[in-house]
Amino acid sequence: MGVSVLFAMDESITFLHSSDWQLGMMRRFLGPDGQARWGQARLDAVARIGEVAERTGAAFVVVTGDVFEHNQVERQTILRACEALKRIPVPVVLLPGNHDALEPGSLWTSSQWLAHAPDHVTVLTETTPFQIVPGVELVGAPWRSRRPLSDPAAPGYADLTADPKTTRILLAHGQLTSLSGGMSDVPTIDQAALEAAVADGRLQYVGLGDRHSTTRVTDRIWFSGTQEVTSPEEDAPGNVLKVTIGGGEIDVEPVRVGAWHMVDHRVDLFDEESITALEDWFAELPDKERTYVRLAGDGSLSLPLLARLDTIIDSQGEVFASVERWVKFWTVRPAPDAADLESLQLSGPARAAMEELRQALAGGDEGAGAALSLMHRLARDAG
Repeated sequence: MGVSVLFAMDESITFLHSSDWQLGMMRRFLGPDGQARWGQARLDAVARIGEVAERTGAAFVVVTGDVFEHNQVERQTILRACEALKRIPVPVVLLPGNHDALEPGSLWTSSQWLAHAPDHVTVLTETTPFQIVPGVELVGAPWRSRRPLSDPAAPGYADLTADPKTTRILLAHGQLTSLSGGMSDVPTIDQAALEAAVADGRLQYVGLGDRHSTTRVTDRIWFSGTQEVTSPEEDAPGNVLKVTIGGGEIDVEPVRVGAWHMVDHRVDLFDEESITALEDWFAELPDKERTYVRLAGDGSLSLPLLARLDTIIDSQGEVFASVERWVKFWTVRPAPDAADLESLQLSGPARAAMEELRQALAGGDEGAGAALSLMHRLARDAG
């Protein structure tokens, strides 16, 4: 939904705010097939931003940092990015962020980028205000290295003075001091100073990047979030912001452009009913081919049920983009009983190995439990 604030502006302007495309990003948990589809989806979401621009009458698009995953992305990634940018029918302004900073060897000065970047795309390399359309200025704070020495947004607006005839938009990248929780290892953005610049009329909108979830800081300071989800921890990814300023108001509306989902799911597994409930949960999820599931689990299961669980997870991993056990929070233990093991009808060395594993499990060896489960599954499949 939109948010409105009063301003002394007579004419309205609509633009789109995006960030953190991180084209060329790899996600090992997706596997080769899932990675290829997810990488393409990130480009497809960029193209959908162009569709939103056309549908909403946006005058331009801004991308507030981390357009690319790093400065050494493959040539193919740059060329495909240029093709996706061509599908945005309005001017596009890109801000270098910490991933693609204006450092020596930056991709922004590479022959691949310079030869293929569309003419309607501008990379902000300075902090000088840039008139994007009459009466509207963009001022950027590009990163010049991955480790700035001070507030990375401050150079973009510290020397500005208010101009009642100009709508001024700051493009910046980095974490806010108020949201970093003291965990950032680089200088953060001073939120109070940003709010003061808005309050005294130097800035009418602050578009931020680096935080992957769409986040309203104040009515006029926003993180757009990434165009396509990158982690289950993100609570509001996959949006572009439609921003309209004018007529004394500002309206900010998230518009969905992402198509993928990354889901954390926690389960307690103790019996057949809990296994069936997990199967039902998998069955009800939509867009399976575009969904990554990370399972956290606790409990103990008999060997037949544990084998059934392994089969379910393996088969769902073929249907979904990826399904994996979250090792940090996966404590599902085998609870073999005598009947389970006797049903294997093993003899000779195999039976001796089974007995040795059973004794090790009784002594607290979790690896022995996994080995017994595998032995049960192999023996069952062989039968």
